[in-house]
Amino acid sequence: MSPLLQKVLRLLAGILILFLGFSVMQSLIGMKQSPSVTLPETMARPVRTTVVLNTDVTPRVPVEGRVQAWNRIDLFAEVNGVLSFMGEEFREGKSFKAGEIILNLDDSESRSNLKSARSVYLQLVTGMLASIQVDFPERIEIWEQYVESIDVTKALPSLPAPESKREEYFIVNQGLQASFYSIKASEERVSKFTISAPFDGFVAQALVKPGSLVRAGQPLGLFVGTGMYEIQTAVHSRYLATVKIGDKVRFDDENDIVVAEGEVDRIAGNVNASTQSATVFCKVRPFANSQGQMRDGRYLSGFIESSEIKNAFEVQRNLIDADGKVFVINSNELDKMSVVEEFQSIETAIVSGIPNGTLILSDPISGAYLGMPVSVGESIDE
Repeated sequence: MSPLLQKVLRLLAGILILFLGFSVMQSLIGMKQSPSVTLPETMARPVRTTVVLNTDVTPRVPVEGRVQAWNRIDLFAEVNGVLSFMGEEFREGKSFKAGEIILNLDDSESRSNLKSARSVYLQLVTGMLASIQVDFPERIEIWEQYVESIDVTKALPSLPAPESKREEYFIVNQGLQASFYSIKASEERVSKFTISAPFDGFVAQALVKPGSLVRAGQPLGLFVGTGMYEIQTAVHSRYLATVKIGDKVRFDDENDIVVAEGEVDRIAGNVNASTQSATVFCKVRPFANSQGQMRDGRYLSGFIESSEIKNAFEVQRNLIDADGKVFVINSNELDKMSVVEEFQSIETAIVSGIPNGTLILSDPISGAYLGMPVSVGESIDE
């Protein structure tokens, strides 16, 4: 057999073998059954819900500020003198009741001069009695009683009111009125040697000590009242529509214990351009069980209780989307419902427009969408 014919036969044999192999492979593939494909069932996501019950809700505006005593006065000397050691010492932190003496300057010389002036005045009045007996016999008993009421160690009693112009001119001519008012001015001056507490409080600052020489016009210290305080706070402009004078306020300490309560006293008429907030002044009193925690200068945080919003419900702010809608549960699927935001605080919002009994999410869930199947788990009653 020729070599050319051998090559042709080998080529044909190879092609035949490839064809037979391919045919056998296809037969085997056709005999194999295709696996069944099953789609996974959609799992219902467990969620926590809240049942809506519309009521009258009180908006709470968060506030914070520094406590300042409602009553506070700077003490100044109006006369010269030495601070006395008598009575309670004028020291920082010392408490005084209303009417008690805070400061007492040595007034012995002024009081002696005042007694001398009263004695001269008494001499002048008694010297007039003879003339009154002659010119105004019907008035002698009144003037004798007046003389008996004069005590040189005490403030002068008021002059008897004249019954006629003639009697009035007689009193003026004798120099009695001029002497009387001169002594009254001295009495007023002597009273300035003693400074009494105008209200219950304590000495917050003492600039002099007992034995110090005090001069007129010299600052002596600071007296701060207790029992009534003021807290100045800044309220954002978005809350101003609900905050009104007379609204109740409560302030807590760092342990969320109520320290003070009161009401809004004043609201500034302008808004700070940089902070977009207005100054609100709250007049507060220490809470009954605060145990003296109210202190001048302390910072407290709390809230203002504004007028009630009728037929509303309070939800977390993060449950409301940008379109003003919340997720509700209908037939174990998520749906959306539009709400009206009546009030918005830092974490919560007061809304209306949700029917009573509606199930809404109590916590936001990631990836939520309309029609998402859910299983209702724990329900929170509001």
